[in-house]
Amino acid sequence: MSSPTPRDVRRLASDHDFTFQASPRPKQLGWWSFLANNLSIPAAMCIGIIFTIVAIVYTNSTSKQVLDCPAWATSCPAADDWTINHLGTVQGIITLLFSIGLVALAYVALALCEAAVWPLLSRQIFTIRELEAYLSTTRGSILSAPRALMSIKTLATGLILVGAIVVTLLPFAAAPMVGYAFTPTLVAVDLDGNYTAPGGGISQLYAQTDPPTSVMVDVMAEYNSWATNPSSEPLPGQRDWYVDRETLAQRGSFSGNAIKLDTSITCQRHMVKQRGGGGLAWNAFQTNMTRTRESLAGKESHKKEDSDVWVRSLPQLTVWVDNFTFISEHRTTATLVFAAFNGTIEGGQWTPVLLGNTTGASSIACQVDIEARDDILVVTEPDSFVPANDFQSPARTTLSSIATLTLGSNTKKTAINELLLWFTVAPLLVGSSVDGTQPMFFNSTQTNRAVAYTSSTPERNTWTIAGIESMIRLSIGALAQATSTSSETRPQTQTLRSTILTRKMSPARSLLLIVPPLLIIGIAIAIGVWNTWVHRKEGIPVMRMAGVGEILKSTQTAYLREVCGTDAAKTYLPYETGTVEVKYGVDKDGVVGLARSVRGLNGERRVEFMGVGGV
Repeated sequence: MSSPTPRDVRRLASDHDFTFQASPRPKQLGWWSFLANNLSIPAAMCIGIIFTIVAIVYTNSTSKQVLDCPAWATSCPAADDWTINHLGTVQGIITLLFSIGLVALAYVALALCEAAVWPLLSRQIFTIRELEAYLSTTRGSILSAPRALMSIKTLATGLILVGAIVVTLLPFAAAPMVGYAFTPTLVAVDLDGNYTAPGGGISQLYAQTDPPTSVMVDVMAEYNSWATNPSSEPLPGQRDWYVDRETLAQRGSFSGNAIKLDTSITCQRHMVKQRGGGGLAWNAFQTNMTRTRESLAGKESHKKEDSDVWVRSLPQLTVWVDNFTFISEHRTTATLVFAAFNGTIEGGQWTPVLLGNTTGASSIACQVDIEARDDILVVTEPDSFVPANDFQSPARTTLSSIATLTLGSNTKKTAINELLLWFTVAPLLVGSSVDGTQPMFFNSTQTNRAVAYTSSTPERNTWTIAGIESMIRLSIGALAQATSTSSETRPQTQTLRSTILTRKMSPARSLLLIVPPLLIIGIAIAIGVWNTWVHRKEGIPVMRMAGVGEILKSTQTAYLREVCGTDAAKTYLPYETGTVEVKYGVDKDGVVGLARSVRGLNGERRVEFMGVGGV
């Protein structure tokens, strides 16, 4: 059967009312016809939207859940155990879903880029090779993009090609973007937890001689742990607060009502007075401290030596209380004497001493003034995060209060003073007493802190006033920690809201997953709108793809039949029509298709151009 001639083609078109000279002109086949003939496009759009939404919603909901919930938290939005234990597997599944979604959306956008070839051919010239590169690019071939970009002669062609390249590359971003969203980071989270405020306090009264050991046991343990390992001290910046720092150190950033111990320390040189009798020097020193265990029991004593303190004949630092004063109901001051036997204290007073191998003592007196008041404790850990609590909230958690303290005095007026006396003499409680002598300390070469001397080999006996002040403050903090959990009343359980840094996915990162699908959809919409507009403006009768069938249909012009027929005769060679230039329109015989000389489909004047090569 012979091929139809151009006259036959025109006759067949006339028989079907498809000629452009027909009146009225046949109705253009637009979007509905295009989608009906390419059902894979709406199907891919639905699949792409569903898969990307599922991936984004799941990632975002998981990012709002905590991966490591602290044991104390009562309301922690934790992810389920399976997700936490198999986070890598979950990430892989979401990456697969997100990739499928992006590829499906990209298929839609690239299909519209391919359909745009007919409006572009009606506006600019393409060689066969450039047309081939353009179609390959709109079908996802990045390697064809350079040749396609060299065919750009109009702005629309450039924009559509750039859009096709972007759409092709975006699905490759799925894996790194999902990986970035699923990478756990330390995120600040507000959590509620129960906090039991025991009240704190000391029910006994302090005496210089034979002090109660029940208080000293826990204080010694806390102090020496911190003195030998400074990093073990919880919340060192809050030593002046009478709270359970060990518990609160786990709570991150918070604020609450608590007792503040305003402490001031003033040290100056002091001469010690050694006691003796019968021509002998005793290992005792005179003080102005008259309170003893007997005096607390109501037994009067007028012996001068009742105020003496006894020390061991060792070249170490010792400390005793010289006197104390109750300044006001909530304020107490005490004078502590620090004496380094056969040692030196910066700015200290040297006093000759006859005590075994001891020749003298360098000593200072430090006045420790402590006032207790209810205040608001604000903890920020780390410093860059603000506590979750509103500082002015009347419902703020009470961590400790003067009203709930356990006190040992029957006299209400001096009850707080008696408690504060323990804190002013805290350095005496952090060392061990041997046979009733005062505790002794050496200066650690590793931590530069005073460490209680036991039977270990001493290190240094040289001191600075700053070092002794640090010892006083550290011992006050140790006493506060050791006694903060004691109470003779029923502890009160409250809810403490705090902000902590915990392992969690970032919600902001999960929202970045919205960008690729929105970008692909945006490009598809823009190209679709442009396609519709140009099809109508140029009078292109049907919106269609550019598959093999559509290309064959549009190459049945006399010009291409002649060119391709000549090339087809050379069966022993590859095609040689790559440099032939074509444009889409109506040829001189009235056939719509690709030709060398065409006029516009909307009745515009003929456009003449010469092919660059041929066969």
